[in-house]
Amino acid sequence: MRNKAGRHPATYFLGVSAFVLTSLWPGGQSRQSEPADSPRLSAVLKKAAEYCRKLDRAALDFICLEEVTEMTRSFTPHTDVTLYDYQFIRKNRETQEKRNLVAVDGKKADVRDSPLYTAAFQYKNVLFGPVGLLSSDWQAYHDFRLAGEETLSQAKVVVVEATPNSFLVAPHPYGKIWINEEDGSVLKIVWDQRSLGNFQSAEDWAKAHEVELEITALTEFGLEKNGLRFPSRSFSEYAYLDKNKRKFVNAEISIVYKGYKFFTVETEVKY
Repeated sequence: MRNKAGRHPATYFLGVSAFVLTSLWPGGQSRQSEPADSPRLSAVLKKAAEYCRKLDRAALDFICLEEVTEMTRSFTPHTDVTLYDYQFIRKNRETQEKRNLVAVDGKKADVRDSPLYTAAFQYKNVLFGPVGLLSSDWQAYHDFRLAGEETLSQAKVVVVEATPNSFLVAPHPYGKIWINEEDGSVLKIVWDQRSLGNFQSAEDWAKAHEVELEITALTEFGLEKNGLRFPSRSFSEYAYLDKNKRKFVNAEISIVYKGYKFFTVETEVKY
């Protein structure tokens, strides 16, 4: 079904899961991936696996402000800005996310235990994005290569590209990861659009309308506390390119995390 402008009216309702959920652990016995292609890459992946172990086993309790700016387009663009008091609790490897809505488009609100009001995108447990790529279990389901090096947030980082190998049979997010070479912590992930939720149906629609699908999805972990890195910003954009490479943005979302207050950040927890 299409609107009069020839656009699919629900194309931006991707339900894009741009961030790895900790519940997506692979079943069955873990298998070994191919050896790393260089000693440097092997060392980085080893440190990243240890970092993910600490992150996965950490006891956490913090609050912050979560500012969500979402644009969706049918006939005309429409932008909503929502502000939440966001609480994250992690204990005994069980996670709780809670939100209180405090403002909508600059006007004060007071909704306790609020749902996340988004139209085009879905996300959850953003903090644990690195675990689904770089933990010792998940590394066995991906191939890795060094894609470059940069300085990011005053840290020397290597860019590592992860792609699924033959052992990974279920859909799972993957992409490029910016890893601190000294401690294995993750500063940024750019997700490959082919790994995101509902990509195939969106691509099929694009091909039928002779346009090119272009999805951008990234997460930045700009805040460090007790050796762990916490989300500072996430951004996703769902767009099409026409035959002349003109870009039409159908939906985008920016999530900014600020004003962190930490009550518990314990990384050496024994179970």
